[in-house]
Amino acid sequence: MRSTPEQRRRNDLWDLGNLVLPPRLELDHPLVKTPSFKRAQANMNAILKRDRMGILDGPPGTGKTTFAQWAAEKADRPSVIVAMPENPHPTDILRLSIVALTGQNPVSVDKVPLSSELVDVLADWQGLLIIDEVQNVGLQGLTQLRYVHDIIRPKVPFLLVGYGALTTVATNAPLSERIKNRTRFKRLDLDDVFTAVRIIAPHLAETPDDVLRYADDTYGLGILRRWVNVLEHWTDWELDKPTRADVDDAVLSITGGSEDAA
Repeated sequence: MRSTPEQRRRNDLWDLGNLVLPPRLELDHPLVKTPSFKRAQANMNAILKRDRMGILDGPPGTGKTTFAQWAAEKADRPSVIVAMPENPHPTDILRLSIVALTGQNPVSVDKVPLSSELVDVLADWQGLLIIDEVQNVGLQGLTQLRYVHDIIRPKVPFLLVGYGALTTVATNAPLSERIKNRTRFKRLDLDDVFTAVRIIAPHLAETPDDVLRYADDTYGLGILRRWVNVLEHWTDWELDKPTRADVDDAVLSITGGSEDAA
C-alpha cells in the first residue's frame, strides 16, 4: 500500500537527530578568542541575562559555530544546537527543535500542534536554544520561530547563527525587530592571524612573519578554519619553522591543486 504524504513526513523524522550538534566544544586545538568571539561573548551575556534573541553572522570558518558550542557549554543552563538543513520544510525548525530538546520525534506533523508542543517543552526546559545555519530557514519557518519566542519569553533565550543570517532575518520584519543583540564574525586581520597561530601551535612561534603573511595571502585569507588546516599539516610534518615552500606544500595537500577548495 502506498504511503501518504503525512506518513512519509513522519518517517523522515527518524533522520532528524543527525542535525542536532553537541552543545559542547570538540576542538583538536586550543580555543582562540578572536575579536569577533569577544564581541559575541559580551552580547551573549545580555542575551542570557534577559532571555533575548541574538544573532551571529559571518563567513564560514570564522568561528560562529565554535562560539555557539562554547556559549552552550558555558551558559550554566541546559542548551541544544540545531543545524538547519538546506531547503527545509517550513515546519522543520519546529520539528528539529523538539527532537533536540526531547530526543524523541514530535507527536504531530502539523504546524499548529507542533508549535504548541515546542512551547510546552521549552516552558519546562528553560534553556538556551541555538539555531545554526539559520540562513536556510524560509519566511514561514522564521515566522513560526518568532511566534514561539513571543509566547515563551521571558523564559528561554534564542541564538540564531549563520552566514547571511542578518539578511535572512531582515526578510521577516517582526522577527528582526525582536533581535536586540547582533554580532558580525569577521575575517582575522594579519596581527590577529599571528596571535592565533601562536595560540593554536606554540611550537611554530618562531615561524617568520613573512611566511605567515604569505600563507594568509595564498590560502588562509583571515579564515580561522583554513589556518587550522595549514597548522595541522605543519604539525603532522613535525616542522618548527616552516618556509614558503612548506606553505605551498600544505596548500597543495589541502586543496589538491584546486584554488576553490576550502
